[in-house]
Amino acid sequence: MRVHEGKGFLLRTGEDAPFAGWMGARQLDAGVSIFSAPWEVLRNLSDLSRLMPGGLALLWNAPAAWITELPPDVRAGFLKGLGHLPGLTLHVRDEAFGALLQEPSAVWHHGPVPPSGALGLAWRQGWLGWVPDSGASWSLPELGVASGGPSSGPVGPESGPDDVVPGYLWGEVVLPLGALEHLDPAELAAVLAEHQGRVEQGLSQRIGAEAWPAAFPFQRRRTGWRVAFLGGREFQLAGGSWERAAELAGGLAQHLGLALRCPIHLAASGDLSAATALGQQAMWEGLPWRNALALPPASPAFTPGLGANPREPSPLESRAAFPGPMAHVLGEVPAVQLRVPGVPMEGAVAVFLGGLGHVPAIQWLPPDLPSPGPFLPGRPWTPAKAYPRLADTTQVLQPSLFDDFE
Repeated sequence: MRVHEGKGFLLRTGEDAPFAGWMGARQLDAGVSIFSAPWEVLRNLSDLSRLMPGGLALLWNAPAAWITELPPDVRAGFLKGLGHLPGLTLHVRDEAFGALLQEPSAVWHHGPVPPSGALGLAWRQGWLGWVPDSGASWSLPELGVASGGPSSGPVGPESGPDDVVPGYLWGEVVLPLGALEHLDPAELAAVLAEHQGRVEQGLSQRIGAEAWPAAFPFQRRRTGWRVAFLGGREFQLAGGSWERAAELAGGLAQHLGLALRCPIHLAASGDLSAATALGQQAMWEGLPWRNALALPPASPAFTPGLGANPREPSPLESRAAFPGPMAHVLGEVPAVQLRVPGVPMEGAVAVFLGGLGHVPAIQWLPPDLPSPGPFLPGRPWTPAKAYPRLADTTQVLQPSLFDDFE
């Protein structure tokens, strides 16, 4: 992976391949049958995902029966491979997957309402995440937006192979919201064009040497850039206007799209490493958007995403913040990881989500799940018991304040 640090932004691309990508299960099955050769399918996915440092998303736009009809031992091993293959995330819309999950996995469920039943229990236990998708497109956390056709919901055998449009990313640009006012879109477009040219040259050589997986043809016109923002907490503390930020973000995407002639995916970044690097740059170089950053000896790092720091105890509403103006300009729904002191109840979750103006993609982190990385000095996770409990207002009796005392 190539990393370029510019004034107010961090740019990441692949060496000689796209930075990230996504595809549908039907496209995967067209090359190698999932039912006949599941291990060959996993090998093909591994070959592709190892080329893309930003990750690969598999969108399951096929019936869950494609998995349930496998022999039990093969099904268990195949699902474990899909859920734990490095760099791969599985995205599903069929609630039948709830009965198939046996452990926490890199899986996201897409649907207009939170999952219920077995899938809902798995979600609240932290075994998978939920993305509030309601249209044909798929919002892929930390990747972008995949276009879908009329049949890209829970599909049947009669659906065609084109209900999910495969796509790739040339790279990703991460920048703090406070830098938008000072960023020159033309200069950024020139930097992106230069790095895109390098990747294209390397990719051309790779394809010419037949070192690109033949089962997944590369399509240049479906390859774009992801522009992701972070530092929402610092931006708000410094008196920033969400309306102005949304206006500038939309203008930046329009300029980059015209200059580079490719799709631009606007998103929020939950990358702690990028937030730390950009915060240190702003403080050490005395850049104008350093306001509200922690002063030495504390680490001058931005907060990932648009809300409060997920690694520190704060109200759930603060950590799940998704400002309305940004909701109208971001194509990708922001993803948040919500640490809680216990598995939340279904009624309490429904009340919590009902109080949010715009709902982000959510992954719960109960205390029995390990804290996710990266683990950086000065940015530890607070123990789960220190986080506020999600009150179940549907119950008459509330937990005692002294339940945790022995």
